[in-house]
Amino acid sequence: MSLRGLVILLSMLLSSSTFAQTKVNRGLQLDATGAVRVYNLVGSVRIVGWNRDSVAVRGTLSKGSTLHMGGRGPGMKMFIEGIDERNPAAADIEVMVPARAKVWVKTATASIDVSGVSGSLDLYVVGGNIRVKGNPADVNAEAIDGSITITGSPTWVRAKSASGNVILEGSSPDVTVSTVSGKIDVNGTKFEKAKFESVTGSIRFAGSFERGGLVNFDTHSGSIEIGMPAGSPADFDIVSIAGSIANKLTSSRPLPGRYGRGAELMASSANGGTRIVVRSFKGPVTLLRKD
Repeated sequence: MSLRGLVILLSMLLSSSTFAQTKVNRGLQLDATGAVRVYNLVGSVRIVGWNRDSVAVRGTLSKGSTLHMGGRGPGMKMFIEGIDERNPAAADIEVMVPARAKVWVKTATASIDVSGVSGSLDLYVVGGNIRVKGNPADVNAEAIDGSITITGSPTWVRAKSASGNVILEGSSPDVTVSTVSGKIDVNGTKFEKAKFESVTGSIRFAGSFERGGLVNFDTHSGSIEIGMPAGSPADFDIVSIAGSIANKLTSSRPLPGRYGRGAELMASSANGGTRIVVRSFKGPVTLLRKD
């Protein structure tokens, strides 16, 4: 191919790529504590809180796709409509919302990224990932194959995934995290009422709990590792039906299980104060000192 022909072909490809996408830039008025619903199957959704009583949407849609949005005042919703609903095209949108807004987002494989929102969050994906950063009032996040990462200090957290990992970094007085085969990784402080559950996935906790709290760890065959600073107030009640228990936090030693297998451990740290209940069928349980 001649140089002239190559240039013409390259120009055609660039033009085709340009016309295959549509830019969007729209806005609506919304109350400071209004509700926003976003539905986008494929691509990405980025939610950013700002100090304005309005919603602004900008991004890129595939050719033929349409952004529908409506409402104002106490609530609004938006969704992406494509030409072929069986094979939806990707749309990447950024939605600026009032910081105290209540936000609901649902996707299929589109990732969800939220920051700067202090209101309530309800986030659902099938195969995409969910990332939350900041201090929302509460977070309810669910994924099937995707991972969930929450960084900050929400007041209330519910995070659930099937095969994806769940990562929590920060603090929250009320937390429930569950997976089937995904890993649970928690780093933080000031946990008061907490529950961490898995079937085959491992559970790792590094941090501390509020005195007087109640914390539960449950798994079938995943490993459980609990790391706490020396002197953390805790009363441990640990049972592994067919697995082992290793205690590197206190001087108490585990005893053989009452059914002739597994192990049990009752131990206290710093005169107790927070009840920590651990139940495992055959996964190993380890207590560690983390300074």
